[in-house]
Parts: sequence; C-alpha cells; structure tokens
Amino acid sequence: MRPGQGRQPVERAMAFLYHEAMSRLLSYLGHLVEEHLPQLLLLLEDCLAIPSFSGQEAGVADLLLGFFRRHHLPAARTPRGSVVAVLAPPELSPGGLPATLPEGEARQRLDALLTAIRGRHLPLLAFNAHMDVVEPGEGTAWVYPPFAATVQNDRVYGRGTCDMKGALAAMAQALVLAHQAAVEHPLQRAVMACFVTEEEAGEGLAFKEILHDLQWRPDAVILGEPSEMQIARGQRGKLEFFLRAHGKRAHTSVPEVGENAAYKIARAILAVEALDRGEFRTVGPDPERILERSTLVATSFRTIPFTKSSVPDMAEAHVTVRLARGETLDSIKQKLFDRGGWPEVTIDPVVYRGKSYTGLPAEWPACHPAWEIPRHHPFFAFLRTAVRDALGREPSDRIWPFSTDGVYSAGQLGLPTLGIGPGQEAVAHLVDEFVEIGHLREALALYAYLPFAPAPDDHPRFEVRSPTAPDAR
Repeated sequence: MRPGQGRQPVERAMAFLYHEAMSRLLSYLGHLVEEHLPQLLLLLEDCLAIPSFSGQEAGVADLLLGFFRRHHLPAARTPRGSVVAVLAPPELSPGGLPATLPEGEARQRLDALLTAIRGRHLPLLAFNAHMDVVEPGEGTAWVYPPFAATVQNDRVYGRGTCDMKGALAAMAQALVLAHQAAVEHPLQRAVMACFVTEEEAGEGLAFKEILHDLQWRPDAVILGEPSEMQIARGQRGKLEFFLRAHGKRAHTSVPEVGENAAYKIARAILAVEALDRGEFRTVGPDPERILERSTLVATSFRTIPFTKSSVPDMAEAHVTVRLARGETLDSIKQKLFDRGGWPEVTIDPVVYRGKSYTGLPAEWPACHPAWEIPRHHPFFAFLRTAVRDALGREPSDRIWPFSTDGVYSAGQLGLPTLGIGPGQEAVAHLVDEFVEIGHLREALALYAYLPFAPAPDDHPRFEVRSPTAPDAR
C-alpha cells in the first residue's frame, strides 16, 4: 500500500458525512425560515410604527428587549441606549434576562457570557443594524403612511423599511431561529447582535461604545445596510464641514461701505463644485473605481442675519464629502486651496453633539476614512460560500457609496467587516421607501445560517487584519 493510500477512503467517508450533515442542516433551516418569516414581518410592522429618529430610539429598544426576553435570548441595553443580544451554545446561555434586572447588572451578565464564549475559544461574529431612521419629510407626499407597514406587490412600505429596520428585524428573528436550531446542530460561532442608536446622525458613535468602551470585541462584523442581498466589501469615507465667512454689515442702499460675506461663501461653493467636477473628469462613474473618487456637495447655505435690507456680515454653508481611499479633511482642504483664488472662508469640520435618548452627550467629528476588504480576504471567502450554501446562488460584490457603522469596525479598528442586507440602496431615505419581501426571506435565511456555516480551516477567526488600520479613537 502506498503511503497515505489508506487514509483516502476515510477522508472521502468523512467528507460524505460532513456534506450529508450540512444538507440536513440547510433543509432544516429552510423549513424554519418559512415558519419564521411571518413573525419577522410582524416584528418589522411593530418597529415601523415607532418614529425612532436619532436620539429617540427608546421605543424600538424597549420593543427589542421584550422580544428577546420572550424568546429566551440574553440581551441588554448599553449606556448609550443600543441593544445587544447574544446567541451562544445552549450550555453557556443563561436564557432571557428578567425585565426587573437592573440595566447595569444585565450588562454584567452579558459581559460574563461573552467572557465564557472566549474561554471556549468560540469565534464571535457581530451583526450590526441601526434603530434610528431619518425624518419622513412632507407626509402628504407619501402614498403609503410612513409609520405603518403597508404590504403591496411583495413589498413592505414605510420609513426605515430599507434603511434599515428590515435588516434589523431579519437579524433579530434570525437569532431566534438559530437559537432553536442550536438545540440539535452545534454552533460554529457565537453571534453578538448590535442594534445601535444614532447611526444616521453620527455613524460609528454607538458601535464604538460596544466595541471599544465596553470591550465587547468580535472577530468579524456583518453590516445589514441595504445591498440587495449582495456583498458590500467596503465604502467610501464621509466628511462633513462648514464653510464660514465674515464681512461687514451695511445697508443695501450703500453696499460699497460694507463687505458681503455671502459673496465670499458663493465663491467658495463654486470652488467646491469645481473640485467635484474635476474628480469626476479624472475618474469617471465606473463603480469599480468608486474608491478613487471623492464627491463634494454643498447642501445648504444661509446668511446671518437674514434680512432683505442689509449686506450680511456672516454666511455659512454645509458641505458633504464622500471620501476616496486615503483622503482626509486636510487633503480635501489642500485640494481646494491649490486651485487658487480661495476666498476668506474657513473650513470647519462638523461635530455631532447630540444626546442619546438615555441622556449621554456626544463629541463625534463627522470625518471617517474609506475602507475595503479585498476579495482574497478569508472573511470574504467565508461570506461568499455562505451565500452559495444558504441562498443557492453566486453573489456579486460592490463598494457602498454611502457611509455605515463600518467606519469604526473596519476604518478604525481594522476588524474584518462586510455588508449584506435587504433592500435597494437607491430607495433609502426616499418617499415611499420599501423593502422586498423576497430580500427579507433571503436575509433571514442567510443570517440564521451564519452561526453554523463552516469557516476556512486556516482562518477560523478570519484573522487577517488591515496592516494600515489606524488606532481607535
């Protein structure tokens, strides 16, 4: 017998048994998905009925805590008001935490559970979804009521369906489904589901509290932002700043004795537009080159004071920049100055100083770097294979043009971070926002499968990190 020849039948038998076990698991999960989909839609309906604007997410947080208690899953509220729920092996999990338990003690129990998971050397995967939504705008423009779930043509309409209460409900329901399946099928990893506050106002802020302040650090992160259930492996960065100009007030009958701050701001806005057009001419619209091009948009403009009979002595404009790879506030400022003719206008970064619904203040600059997970990364390979297994198709991948909580997990900490979520990114924040029920079904199936999906043998924790990841704030 040749060396190793005797092992081949054993290895083939082991592989056959493994594939048989995975087939049984996927079949079982498929039946559970159809059972749990109506419950997901009911949870989404309850979430949509609550107008949870940034800093006003208490109602959704309370709803989720009650949901996890009913389904015997441990969950706790963070000081900033996010809800964190944990899926762990049945022998480790304490079940749902009592409603009467003080919030500090609930966090201590969750911390002890996460420590026990680490003690078992079980990988930890984080789910991320935000509870807050943007304002609906002019309510009369909506065909369907923004704060109710309207089902039409296999879609659910309402504010936040796409961005991102659909993914939130799918992740929450997936934990319940996986908790049920874990009784008979061993978990390959624990899951820490993070339902965060204030993402629309300050992306990364509440996720930082979980990952850095509480030190609940996962091995990898799945973001549920809308991607049509395809893989998003990065995003452009985000920067917001104010243009501010000062002048000299005068009566409009003698403007020559004054100094018009509005004209200075107008020239600065034209310079912003020129840089944006220059970036487009250099790179173009190719989505494969999206990380090579920054976009700059002046979004608002005002004079101070606003009167019809005075030359304004102050003026201000707001600019939003989607940053290309490697770009920062300083590099964008330098590009604007290098064009020549920059007026007497300062550039001041926007800082989010809102309060959470629990009363905690914030000091969070709106300046976040771009990030990307390459296609050869083991976490990308894991997720791509999981999509094939759970959904029976080959996923495409993209770079998100918008910003997410990945600015902290990937951009600051260098954690392997990928996105896949229900909904079309183009309808987020729009009137009559919607999510497809087919996307919700796929999201439930994939999120429920991820705790059981096999990881690459040589990278069980997806260990490869960005070599240039900056320090955490």
